[in-house]
Amino acid sequence: MIKKLVGSLSIFALAGCSGAGDYEIAVNDKYQIVAINTMEHDFVRRYPDGAMDNVFKIVVDDTEEMIGNIVEVDWNEAYLIAKSEDAEEVGERRLKHQNPQYWIFDLEWEKPYGPLDLDAFTKLKAKKGIDLELVPYEERIKGEERSYE
Repeated sequence: MIKKLVGSLSIFALAGCSGAGDYEIAVNDKYQIVAINTMEHDFVRRYPDGAMDNVFKIVVDDTEEMIGNIVEVDWNEAYLIAKSEDAEEVGERRLKHQNPQYWIFDLEWEKPYGPLDLDAFTKLKAKKGIDLELVPYEERIKGEERSYE
């Protein structure tokens, strides 16, 4: 519970302190992709009061932990698919990506599936008939309207 609160507060605080790379992209009227800086991208639910909560998280020992950075993504009106990786700074503005995790989010039923390994992700995507392909983050968001609040 405390980690969830801290995670939610850190997203809220960082989103409230706009920097040069901070922006939000609407996926629909409830969900957004938030770029907290030029190298960290999270999928969040925005509530009417302005609060945000990270959608992709895992539970470890009864506590919620945020996932790694979204590095590949695609969405339509029904689903959002994503690949996340943990990032470790190894030098000035260089990151080492590791521990890939895959996610499917049903936008209609507001249900996350994941973290999944690549095989489980591919099988679930086929089972649900999801006709989306993962695209590198920067390529997918080109042309999307960005909000700099």
